[in-house]
Amino acid sequence: MDTFKLIGLKLHVRRTSRAAAGFTILELLVVIAIMAVLATLATGAAIKSVKQSRVRKVESTCRALEMALVNYRAQEGKWPFSPKSDLDEDPYDKNIRWAHGEDNKEVFKKVYHGPGSANNTAYLDASALLTLVEGRRVQLRAALGARKTDVPLVYPDPSNTTKIRFYCVRYNTQTDSVTIERQDESHVTYVNNEPKYWECPEKDD
Repeated sequence: MDTFKLIGLKLHVRRTSRAAAGFTILELLVVIAIMAVLATLATGAAIKSVKQSRVRKVESTCRALEMALVNYRAQEGKWPFSPKSDLDEDPYDKNIRWAHGEDNKEVFKKVYHGPGSANNTAYLDASALLTLVEGRRVQLRAALGARKTDVPLVYPDPSNTTKIRFYCVRYNTQTDSVTIERQDESHVTYVNNEPKYWECPEKDD
């Protein structure tokens, strides 16, 4: 009987010792692997969310720029640019003219200065826009304050903020309307009911 009690006591001690030891190395590795997968998924979702937020901001600015041009035309009775001299002809659609890269300054430079504007921009919020001055990105308000008016409007690429992109201006001669588009996005136009993909040409810094 004493022998059985001794064996039972040893088994109890072994179970207690194992429980006190906690997780095994294999169990810890499994937990770490699961945590790594969850962290990767969370990081990927966060990066995607940040990019989408940047894209929405740029597209919102595109609409604001369109409105600025429309307001200029409504007040001045004409566009702040000459379609034939300031814009290039679209290779796919002869009714479309566009400005890209540093050429977009030909579209916006007259809009920077308007009547009754405290910050010299009656139609645009200069503090919310970026431009290039001598190859450096600066706030439009600062550029105008330094009397730099012949400057293009730019934005950081949503996928790579170290890369600068230029706003693209598309003017439709048939509808007499303008559209501002992102340079980092392809668009489609139709010629004889056939889709033609148009992309605003890239321009290095």
